[in-house]
Amino acid sequence: MLTVPAFIDLHVHLREPGQTHKGDIAHETRAAVAGGFRTVVAMPNTTPPVDTPKRFKMVQELLEKNAACRVIQCACMTKERAGKEPTDAQALKEAGVIALSDDGSTTQDAGVMREVAYRAAEAGLPLIDHCEDGPSTRRGEIAMVERDLEICRETGARFHLQHLSAREAVELLGAALSSGLPVSGEATPHHLALTQEAVARWGTSAKMAPPLREEADRQALLSAVASGIISVIATDHAPHSAEEKAKPFDEAPNGIIGLEAAFSVCNRVLVHSGLMTLDALIERLTTGPAKVLGIPLPPETIVIEPEGDWLLPQPAFSKASNCPWNGYPGWGRVLA
Repeated sequence: MLTVPAFIDLHVHLREPGQTHKGDIAHETRAAVAGGFRTVVAMPNTTPPVDTPKRFKMVQELLEKNAACRVIQCACMTKERAGKEPTDAQALKEAGVIALSDDGSTTQDAGVMREVAYRAAEAGLPLIDHCEDGPSTRRGEIAMVERDLEICRETGARFHLQHLSAREAVELLGAALSSGLPVSGEATPHHLALTQEAVARWGTSAKMAPPLREEADRQALLSAVASGIISVIATDHAPHSAEEKAKPFDEAPNGIIGLEAAFSVCNRVLVHSGLMTLDALIERLTTGPAKVLGIPLPPETIVIEPEGDWLLPQPAFSKASNCPWNGYPGWGRVLA
């Protein structure tokens, strides 16, 4: 057993307010604690979206009542997450916001994103961007990464590129870091462990955005995490109701849950495989996310068992069960 810093997840969906048939603050933060996460960053794609100081305050009150761990609530980059008009970054910062994101609906308008970036740079807030077009195509991801890097270069805004999935996007990130741009990137446990072949077994429980891609993409992500080009592992924990995920594949929503399984999955594919050390994996789950947010590493610690086969059970604490991890052969686990 080892005592290590508690994990930080830069990308979770708590679904409250407005979507509590999928998940809620109490259930999803208990899942976070079970997975070793004591700090999570909640995406603002709630109903209504968190795009004003008033809405931010409303969600903060819900979090104070119901959260089992520290929750950093992200606010929207654009009003109503509609991609048409930037939010007031300075007013949001003064209300306590420390990062901006539109999550899965990043604006497709480069002019709007440029103005968002200028405002974020002036307010000193990082942009956490989901680099995709609407259909989540490979080309769309590459194009959005190229766009964000160009705007980063022009404005000086800090960009964090959420859950990269395509090897070409990883290469662009590496080149940007080499040139000194203030950028960072993340990968998810599911993109590190699975490929598109998982869909044949798990159906909609392996449907997410960006989608699982090819083995070459997975290997590129693993190498980038091991080398530090990708400095953050984030779960994109996204609960949905059983009824929603039971729809035909094309109609079912994107997203899987992953907080409770994250360490065991990543420990197997990155550490047990010999690609990187356990200390480096802990960094991707702690200091990497903290640096993106510009916060000190929180003081909490957790206890892990870093060795041993661990056949992952069905997640126990989330309100949802939509994931491909039930029965996955993890390595090691979080004990307390």
